[in-house]
Amino acid sequence: MTLEEIGVLFDRIVECYPQFTGDLAKMKTWHAVLKNIPFDTAMDNLLRYASNPENQYPPHPGALALDRQTDVDRFHEYLHDTGKSEIIAHEHRMMTGVPPTPEQSRKVRDILAKHRNPTV
Repeated sequence: MTLEEIGVLFDRIVECYPQFTGDLAKMKTWHAVLKNIPFDTAMDNLLRYASNPENQYPPHPGALALDRQTDVDRFHEYLHDTGKSEIIAHEHRMMTGVPPTPEQSRKVRDILAKHRNPTV
């Protein structure tokens, strides 16, 4: 997260908690804590924090740094991503696939005939 994004985050915190104040020194301290945290993660965590009625006071930077995604959320994201890639791979196979040769078809018919009638 950049120092400018910390400023945007501070603005949003003030909207939720008017008693929150921040100066450049405080912004730099928060930046040192949150520099490796994506802005969207911090913002999502702020919205989650502010929506909890028990949180009457402004958050500290560590409260916005946590990855709040649950194992179930990660699993659903994994399923979604895997499903999308499988659909793309299937569409590719449908566009580039070729039918079996007549020789391959004959061999499959012979194998099936042997299984249906083992005495032949």
